[in-house]
Amino acid sequence: VCSVTGFYPGDIEVRWFLNGQEETAGVVSTGLVSNGDWTYQILVMLEMTPKRGDVYTCQVDHSSLQKPVI
Repeated sequence: VCSVTGFYPGDIEVRWFLNGQEETAGVVSTGLVSNGDWTYQILVMLEMTPKRGDVYTCQVDHSSLQKPVI
């Protein structure tokens, strides 16, 4: 689960990577949820069966960031 909260504006990109390669299958999101104070939150989950040695990474890109956060 990748949880991102307290951001504004609501335009955000949350991506999952498996061993450095972007994963799109099995990605499920709550969509944007308003916090009631002009900020937002979102949960983005990756449904998968973990395997020994695999590295899963969540990357967040938002206009308030100088570079994506992992």
